[in-house]
Amino acid sequence: MTSIAPNAFKGNKKLKSVTIDKNIRKIGKNTFYGCKNLKKIVIRSKNLTKKSIGKNAFKGIHSKAVVKVPKSKVKSYKTLFKSKGMGKKVKVKKL
Repeated sequence: MTSIAPNAFKGNKKLKSVTIDKNIRKIGKNTFYGCKNLKKIVIRSKNLTKKSIGKNAFKGIHSKAVVKVPKSKVKSYKTLFKSKGMGKKVKVKKL
């Protein structure tokens, strides 16, 4: 599977951490919408783009969440995720 379905984890209050495999190319809209306890996201994929991440995919996750991404993608993913609803206090760091 190379994508995460729209609304897959929407409103899941038990979800605390997620690892997105390097083969994932698409994240649907509202995927993690309202997962307010989601504090840790590890993204191994280098294939995510503005078109491949749905609207509000990261809206409503924990305000102080930490997202770890491949070193070469830190800067571009930071901008990308914020445009998809991620809060300003969320930290994007290298793996």
